[in-house]
Amino acid sequence: MAVNFEGIAVDDELEVIALSDASWRISDRRFPPASPGGVLAYVERDAYGYDVLLLGQGWTETLWAECPAVALACVQARRPAAAG
Repeated sequence: MAVNFEGIAVDDELEVIALSDASWRISDRRFPPASPGGVLAYVERDAYGYDVLLLGQGWTETLWAECPAVALACVQARRPAAAG
Protein backbone atom coordinates (compact mmCIF):
# COMPACT_ATOMS: atom_id res chain seq x y z
CA MET A 1 0.00 0.00 0.00
CA ALA A 2 1.50 3.32 -1.05
CA VAL A 3 1.36 6.29 1.28
CA ASN A 4 1.04 9.91 0.26
CA PHE A 5 3.62 12.67 0.47
CA GLU A 6 1.93 15.97 -0.27
CA GLY A 7 -0.47 14.17 -2.61
CA ILE A 8 2.26 12.10 -4.33
CA ALA A 9 2.12 8.30 -4.09
CA VAL A 10 5.19 6.77 -2.42
CA ASP A 11 6.37 3.22 -3.05
CA ASP A 12 6.02 0.62 -0.30
CA GLU A 13 9.75 0.52 0.47
CA LEU A 14 9.71 4.11 1.72
CA GLU A 15 8.27 5.34 4.99
CA VAL A 16 7.28 8.99 5.17
CA ILE A 17 6.70 10.35 8.66
CA ALA A 18 5.32 13.85 9.12
CA LEU A 19 7.33 15.72 11.73
CA SER A 20 5.16 18.83 11.41
CA ASP A 21 2.77 20.34 8.89
CA ALA A 22 5.75 21.26 6.72
CA SER A 23 8.48 18.71 7.44
CA TRP A 24 8.97 14.98 6.92
CA ARG A 25 11.48 12.20 7.56
CA ILE A 26 11.83 9.67 4.76
CA SER A 27 13.24 6.24 5.60
CA ASP A 28 13.91 3.02 3.73
CA ARG A 29 11.69 0.21 5.09
CA ARG A 30 14.22 -2.39 3.90
CA PHE A 31 16.46 -1.42 6.84
CA PRO A 32 15.67 -2.35 10.45
CA PRO A 33 13.86 0.51 12.24
CA ALA A 34 16.84 1.30 14.52
CA SER A 35 19.38 1.29 11.67
CA PRO A 36 20.82 4.73 11.03
CA GLY A 37 21.34 3.73 7.39
CA GLY A 38 17.59 3.55 6.95
CA VAL A 39 17.01 7.30 7.27
CA LEU A 40 17.31 8.69 3.75
CA ALA A 41 16.25 12.31 4.02
CA TYR A 42 14.54 15.14 5.80
CA VAL A 43 12.29 17.37 3.71
CA GLU A 44 10.96 20.76 4.73
CA ARG A 45 8.48 22.93 2.83
CA ASP A 46 9.02 26.68 2.86
CA ALA A 47 7.55 29.62 0.97
CA TYR A 48 9.69 28.89 -2.10
CA GLY A 49 9.62 25.10 -2.40
CA TYR A 50 11.14 22.14 -0.60
CA ASP A 51 14.51 21.90 1.12
CA VAL A 52 15.83 18.34 0.96
CA LEU A 53 18.59 17.06 3.25
CA LEU A 54 19.80 13.75 1.82
CA LEU A 55 21.67 11.42 4.16
CA GLY A 56 24.04 8.60 3.25
CA GLN A 57 26.82 6.65 4.87
CA GLY A 58 29.59 9.21 5.22
CA TRP A 59 27.92 12.00 3.24
CA THR A 60 25.09 14.52 3.24
CA GLU A 61 23.71 16.66 0.45
CA THR A 62 21.26 19.53 0.49
CA LEU A 63 19.02 20.28 -2.46
CA TRP A 64 16.12 22.54 -3.28
CA ALA A 65 13.07 21.19 -5.09
CA GLU A 66 10.24 23.16 -6.61
CA CYS A 67 7.54 20.60 -5.74
CA PRO A 68 7.03 17.45 -3.66
CA ALA A 69 7.36 15.16 -6.69
CA VAL A 70 10.86 16.49 -7.42
CA ALA A 71 11.84 16.25 -3.73
CA LEU A 72 10.71 12.62 -3.63
CA ALA A 73 12.49 11.84 -6.91
CA CYS A 74 15.74 13.20 -5.44
CA VAL A 75 15.38 10.91 -2.43
CA GLN A 76 14.55 7.87 -4.55
CA ALA A 77 17.44 8.50 -6.97
CA ARG A 78 19.98 8.36 -4.14
CA ARG A 79 18.47 5.42 -2.26
CA PRO A 80 20.82 2.44 -1.91
CA ALA A 81 20.11 -0.49 -4.21
CA ALA A 82 19.63 -2.92 -1.31
CA ALA A 83 19.74 -2.97 2.47
CA GLY A 84 23.07 -4.04 3.76
